[in-house]
Amino acid sequence: MTHHLLVLHFGAQCPWQPWVVEQARQAAEQLGSTVQVVDVTQQPELAARYRLFFPFMTIIDETIRLPSPTPAEKLVRIATEGITVPPAAPTTWGSEAQGEAVLPLTTSNIADTCPLCIRPSELRGCQAKTAWAADMAQQVPDGILGFITYHKNQAVGVVEFLPSSLVPYPLPDKAPDIAFITCLYSTEDGPDYRGQVLEQLARHLQATGYHELQVVAGQQTPYPNGPEAFFRQHSFEPLDEVDRVTLQEGKERLVLLRRVLQ
Repeated sequence: MTHHLLVLHFGAQCPWQPWVVEQARQAAEQLGSTVQVVDVTQQPELAARYRLFFPFMTIIDETIRLPSPTPAEKLVRIATEGITVPPAAPTTWGSEAQGEAVLPLTTSNIADTCPLCIRPSELRGCQAKTAWAADMAQQVPDGILGFITYHKNQAVGVVEFLPSSLVPYPLPDKAPDIAFITCLYSTEDGPDYRGQVLEQLARHLQATGYHELQVVAGQQTPYPNGPEAFFRQHSFEPLDEVDRVTLQEGKERLVLLRRVLQ
């Protein structure tokens, strides 16, 4: 059987993107299959067709959609054997904490956030992310893309956003005054700093004329953001279930939530 792999991605919004593409190409070579890589930044119709709410997704034979970073050997196994996974287990986080300094996330410090999610050896991903951020910053007032918090001079939490009108995902409402969280992350093996940067972002958005903040969250896991309960604790309300996906952690429900700012 000849398989087809399709990788969709929102530019280099996530530093994992080059690695994900490389793994798909390696898997296609082993399978003797075709592979196609498409940036959906200017093709929101593709994001809608495949229900893309993640910075990337690897699609096998038009049916299996994998939005988490998946190594080539696992892609090969899934393509040849199929996939069966249980529901995702709840993610546990440390207690909420406050960093020593919270700064605006800009092109000058966005590289500081890469070690939060990728291996130090994945320099390509960080470089691609920085270049992507430079382009996005030109389309956002003051070039502020979010907020980053530091502890002992190291980034420990970050929130990134864009006006929803710049996001290719199939959101029900898009407008320049609706902000959308493209990434919210903190160290997984220590205190949870996400609340600190999220609240700083909400204050910033309210002061700069945004009336609503939206996010797509996993019900149980932090992919693409979440879990859902975290946002409920920070004044978000659920709007709709938008998809069900298969992560390495299991089958997960994605929920669109919003926080009214003014």
